[in-house]
Amino acid sequence: MPDVYLQETVPLPPQRAFDIFVDAMDTWWPRQGVFPYSFAPEDAFPRHIQFEARLNGRYFETFSDGSEYVIGRIREWDPPASLSYTWRDPSWPGETLITLRFSEDEPGTNVTYAQDGFAAAGVPQLIPYYQIGCRQTLAAYIAHCRALRDLDAAGLSWG
Repeated sequence: MPDVYLQETVPLPPQRAFDIFVDAMDTWWPRQGVFPYSFAPEDAFPRHIQFEARLNGRYFETFSDGSEYVIGRIREWDPPASLSYTWRDPSWPGETLITLRFSEDEPGTNVTYAQDGFAAAGVPQLIPYYQIGCRQTLAAYIAHCRALRDLDAAGLSWG
């Protein structure tokens, strides 16, 4: 079993669920709250978090001062079924691996999230922290997907 494992259903078909995760991360990613995931330097604020949508593409964040931090690299790219990428905090000696699977499941898409390798990354003590934090992050993604479904149902568009 991976160090962190979450499973949820989003009310969108797999291709759209995958695209929202990858292409709209900059919109739904939580930058405030208990777990405000950003690697922004102290004198800058986060601008964008995004993927280069291809195998070995960067997963990175850019900041108001023009700098960027490469969080990881895409290791598996199989839209709309799966995505794997590395995750590394700059203070860690190693990296973890995040794997997402998207499978059709009425009434939408079953999304599984697994993050593994905390011991190899030198930070096994952070597993409980990431279990809680990743739940918050995935909840933001799910809320975004639900809002898009509701907009669609109302005949409205977004973006």
